[in-house]
Amino acid sequence: MTIHLQGEGRRTLRVSVDQRSQRKQREYEARREEILLAAERMFSQNGFFKTSMAEIAESAQFAMGTLYRFFKSKEEIYISLVEAKVDELISLLNQAVSGKSPAPEKLQAVINVKLAFADQNRDFFRIYVSEWSGFEWTVKSAFGDRVWKRYLAQIDLVANLIQEGIKAGEFHNVNPKDTSLALHGMLNSTIYVWILQAGPKESLVDKGEWLGTLFLGGIGTATTRGSF
Repeated sequence: MTIHLQGEGRRTLRVSVDQRSQRKQREYEARREEILLAAERMFSQNGFFKTSMAEIAESAQFAMGTLYRFFKSKEEIYISLVEAKVDELISLLNQAVSGKSPAPEKLQAVINVKLAFADQNRDFFRIYVSEWSGFEWTVKSAFGDRVWKRYLAQIDLVANLIQEGIKAGEFHNVNPKDTSLALHGMLNSTIYVWILQAGPKESLVDKGEWLGTLFLGGIGTATTRGSF
């Protein structure tokens, strides 16, 4: 027997189907997030190369078959973890520079956000440093275009701020792209050394002010340098 629904009945059925679909999507995303969190713990504890898919499954309390339905390999898990972290950082950076503040203040905000993010995600950055021994010089070869494009988005964001400052007479007429790369190189080196230091660490956030003074004092014009 075929039942034909019309009017309100059809709309109710459609809403019910949509709700089930949304619920399944939320459940999928929640389980995927649990796997990524478990993988981050295991990678931090054992290192990427010494961590197995079985250990990730056990930590996440999933069967191996369930784990493989979400990720085909631990490499895919790690790349997804990196993508999620970089997307989170980019979102924070965009929020930090979204106002109408002068370019020097926005660049200082970028410095502060990147350092605070590394400080708050120390385990994640420790995995990266210990296993891959570098930052921007290995991103493309290790993770491919998806992560590399996200890194370039950060370079472009800062380059645009520098161009904005040049137009406003706040910065010298430097090359925005090269200067952005220089800033990221300085920040990444600072994060790299901080993570490798043994024993208690000072807050990485505390380094933001003097790094900002060093960088902005170098590219700033005489009219703006005194405010750094």
